[in-house]
Amino acid sequence: MSSSKGYQGTGTQADLKNHGEQCNPNNSKYEGHEKGYTGTGTKSDLNNHADQRNPNNSKYTPTGGK
Repeated sequence: MSSSKGYQGTGTQADLKNHGEQCNPNNSKYEGHEKGYTGTGTKSDLNNHADQRNPNNSKYTPTGGK
C-alpha cells in the first residue's frame, strides 16, 4: 500500500477517504496548516497537537488551541 509520509491510519477505504478529504483544500473537512504553530516539533509534541485538532480524539479542542 502506498501512503503519505507519516500517515499511520488503518488503511481502510473509509480511513483513506477521510485522510484525503482532510488534505484537500477544496473539501469542507480540510484542516489546513497553522502557520503560527510554535510547538517543539518532537514526535510526541506533533502527535499531541494532531490529537487536539482531531474531532474524533478526546484531546480535541474546538477552538484550535495549541
